[in-house]
Amino acid sequence: MTEDPADTTLLSAAATDALLERAQSDVQEGTVPACQLAVGYRGEIVLSRAFGTADASTPFVLMSASKTVVDSAMWILLAEGRLRISDHVADHIPEFGTNGKERVTIEQLMTHTGGFPWAPIDWPQWSDRDARLRAFASWTLETEPGAHYAYHPSSHSWVIAELIQRAGGRDYRDFLRERVLEPLGLSDRITLGAPLETQARVLAPVFMLPEETVRQLPPAMASLAPDGTVTVPAGLATPEGRAVGFPGAGVVATAEGVALLYQEFLHNSKDLWDHELLADVTTHVRVRLPDEHGVPILRTLSMVTAGDLEGRRSPTSRAFFGSTVSDRAFGHLGLGGNVAWADPVSGLSFCYMTNGIAFLPGFPDFRAFERAGELSSAAGALLEAVAR
Repeated sequence: MTEDPADTTLLSAAATDALLERAQSDVQEGTVPACQLAVGYRGEIVLSRAFGTADASTPFVLMSASKTVVDSAMWILLAEGRLRISDHVADHIPEFGTNGKERVTIEQLMTHTGGFPWAPIDWPQWSDRDARLRAFASWTLETEPGAHYAYHPSSHSWVIAELIQRAGGRDYRDFLRERVLEPLGLSDRITLGAPLETQARVLAPVFMLPEETVRQLPPAMASLAPDGTVTVPAGLATPEGRAVGFPGAGVVATAEGVALLYQEFLHNSKDLWDHELLADVTTHVRVRLPDEHGVPILRTLSMVTAGDLEGRRSPTSRAFFGSTVSDRAFGHLGLGGNVAWADPVSGLSFCYMTNGIAFLPGFPDFRAFERAGELSSAAGALLEAVAR
């Protein structure tokens, strides 16, 4: 267990104990091999802990919460006018404009209403840019663009990466590092596609589910290794796969790094993003269509927002925020129960990461979503004197 990097006297002692005990219990019970959490407030880390085979500096794979990190590069290009959300994706990536996809806009792409949620692409195919472009051309629509919300686990993120690369004039990983992470001083705590030699310290995600359950998963959630075993999706279990830089789930980070990034989403202390656009991507709900559980998703261009607690118990919506954050909290869930959020009312940001994947949508084990909600509830209650 690591020590706090900052004074925690402003935090509720009871809520702090509840948060740490809840996180540690999963390691003690063997539900997950390791976990890490951090809380940010007023631009600083005020609480940081790690349990199991990790310390505060151990990198984890952020999984789907990676999407908000990568989208933060898109916000720069949108503010600079190099991209517009009303643009058709094919205006910038002609290879994408096939099989009806020429109708898909950047807004639909980023809000998971593009209509191609399960378009196939997997490791090692996505390690080759030409192979990715060929995949784009082969994809077909599953639903009419803009008509339905369906979470795109991996397909849309590769298209976003290509948009960043073309509009930004450099490799999407370099753009994210040079325009976002380095200016914020976070490039040592958050990486995407870091060199192979740096991947050795990463705690690779592992399934904590029966193999017969894992084998039922679609390719976007699990991959078949050459020896016939089922591994974590898209090569994220391997250093080679992580070194490529999968934009939809492959950000490697510490919880402290992500909590600090979310503090920047709240405060924009270095004026990195256009303030009006940042307010839009963190508050303006653009999609209220039902998720896979029939509950309206409250999705901005890049985030899920908490919204009213009443009727928002879907695992993919309010549930992972818990019950103590404000309606205005925004963030994202990651496979296995990873979670990152910030609350504009309390000023808190929170990140929890684990390398144990114990839940997958549509399958019976809801422990990870329950865990995320319980941890978020404890984190949201850390400040005793903050009005909500």
